Amino acid sequence: MPCHQTSRRQFFFSEALPEGAHNLHTVYAPVEKLGVVLTDAEPASARPCAVSTFCSSLIRLDDGRLRLYYTAYPLGLSQAWIAVAESDDGLHWDRRPLGQVQVAGSDTNRLYVQGLGDQGFLTQPQVLRLPDGRWRMYLWHHQTSGYRYVVAHSPDGLRWQVDNPPRYVVIGHYSAILAEARLDGWAPTTASLWQLKAGRTNDACYVYYNDQLGRYEYYAQWMVPAHPDRRVDVDNCPGSHRYIQRRLSADGLAWSAPELVIRRDARDPWDLQFYHLAVQWHEDWMIGSLGHYRVEEGQQTQDLELAFSRDGRRWERPVRGGFIPRAADVPGAHDPAGIYPPNAWIDQGQTWLCLYGSTHLRHNQPVGTDPTQVPAIMAARWRKQRFVGLSAGPVTGGFLSDVFYPQSPQITVDADVRG
Repeated sequence: MPCHQTSRRQFFFSEALPEGAHNLHTVYAPVEKLGVVLTDAEPASARPCAVSTFCSSLIRLDDGRLRLYYTAYPLGLSQAWIAVAESDDGLHWDRRPLGQVQVAGSDTNRLYVQGLGDQGFLTQPQVLRLPDGRWRMYLWHHQTSGYRYVVAHSPDGLRWQVDNPPRYVVIGHYSAILAEARLDGWAPTTASLWQLKAGRTNDACYVYYNDQLGRYEYYAQWMVPAHPDRRVDVDNCPGSHRYIQRRLSADGLAWSAPELVIRRDARDPWDLQFYHLAVQWHEDWMIGSLGHYRVEEGQQTQDLELAFSRDGRRWERPVRGGFIPRAADVPGAHDPAGIYPPNAWIDQGQTWLCLYGSTHLRHNQPVGTDPTQVPAIMAARWRKQRFVGLSAGPVTGGFLSDVFYPQSPQITVDADVRG
């Protein structure tokens, strides 16, 4: 349904309870976890590799199949690359060789980006189908001088090339870019310093083309100086707090200044920060997979919280905390410490399927070499229209619905009614 049309359903996405509500509170709908669907980047390789859908992309191809662009890396994180897999159902994935990168004499499903030079560390591909039929990918290119968000294009989604020199849209560390500029003889001005600071971000980014409004939208972290009372030294960035920013663009290349759209409020734990925001439309709502990040010592966990918006600026968070439950911190569990979303869920008709990156590691733990703790891609599923509901405790509760005009002989209540 186009995003401007009025929904035919009442959702409980607002933080305020419905009119006349009594003895009620908001709860997440049930989620079915389906386990691991993709692990080990290259079956022919003898070394275990981690795989992740975090800031990666799911694309529906013209023939109906799904294509996944994901990040992979060996244990120890000595390098990283972007790989491709395809599937009919989202649960069983084919990693066919692409003829672009060989490892130990064997072909792989890794992408090689023409014109990029050093490709030892490429991560988190955001892939779009452009209105003119071309493909575009935003990817992080890590180098010793810092990291940049590089733009590549492709005629088919498999053969990629960057401009010469490579075009980048934001940067990870503006100080590193400044160092390169000074080596080139450039003396930055106050205006250029502010421009570089406005382009600063980290690498947890999601990019979309909004075909209803004809613009590109970018959601990522925005880091502000840490409040002294909320500083947590065990965090890997103790001097900053993480909020969520949005940028807009007409062409996906020149972006607006950042606009803060989500930050901690009085209902949140004192140590809560926000790590990412993946966004998609559902009827006339935008639904965000928000990175709910507890930074205090003993936690350092990442959960997927649901957030809801009509315009991408004001976000409702009716239930605080993880939508997909993390597993207990026990041997054999794949996601006790972190759950990270792809760019979008898979529409399966009556259900949504979410492929999420899982990890055993708390955020301040280094990537180790233990082969029993390999981050994998897992799946979870839930009913199509069920995200947030109302629940009563031991005492009966009730509420008044929105005004509606029946358009059919019956009204459907998608709920677990026990009384």
